[in-house]
Amino acid sequence: MSAIDLVQRAVGAGRRRAHPNRVVFHHVPKCGGTSVGRAFRKRFLLSQATVLPEATFRAEQTLDPAADAETLLVRAEALRERMFLYQLAAGVDCVSAHVRFSEPAWAAYRDRAKFVTVLRDPVARFVSHYRWSHGRPDGHAHIPEDFEPFLETPAAHRLGAFYVYFFSGLPADADMTTDAALARAKANIDRFDVVGFLDRLEDFEAAIRREVGVRIRIGHENRASAARPATDDALARRVEELTAPDRALFDHAVATRR
Repeated sequence: MSAIDLVQRAVGAGRRRAHPNRVVFHHVPKCGGTSVGRAFRKRFLLSQATVLPEATFRAEQTLDPAADAETLLVRAEALRERMFLYQLAAGVDCVSAHVRFSEPAWAAYRDRAKFVTVLRDPVARFVSHYRWSHGRPDGHAHIPEDFEPFLETPAAHRLGAFYVYFFSGLPADADMTTDAALARAKANIDRFDVVGFLDRLEDFEAAIRREVGVRIRIGHENRASAARPATDDALARRVEELTAPDRALFDHAVATRR
């Protein structure tokens, strides 16, 4: 046996001792996932990978500089799923990715990995997502409108149903506000081994110890730097209306997990 084979065998044995289960972390944007993903990758240091939205967007932009932003966003999302599946197929123990629920990934790896995600109050997530995207004019998914006019755009309607979009498994152009889309999202999130909540990270860490068999310590990363948009009662009600689909999914997850 060569020295390389001996090293690879030793690393493999170390991986099995350090973390008995593989982890698939579906990182929902602006739900504390940067901190959670980093905590996982530190714990799975010998075998970990991440798939990032900005990098996949820039990769697609490099391939087709003339394409418009919407086209590139769709292509980048498809690229992230392929990269996600590649990392799982390559045997990586911890894959942390900005990737929507993937039926192929779940079907292939549900018996070989623990599926994990973290959620946040939908209104808080909506506002944080807006702040992050509005405050980054050079970012891949920049929102140019100020807050009040943004609330009347199609993009705001999509953002209010982002959880349903993320977990339904439906095509990106499907209507995420329907009862059918919500039902699919509920069924898929029920498949996860661990669903955590940003306001109860200690409970999430305990669930990871119980279900995954490892201890992680979650810090605080990637906070939005843009100013919080000013809102009055009317704007607050509008945000509540927009996020009604995500509220229904979030409340379902809370009721079934807490």
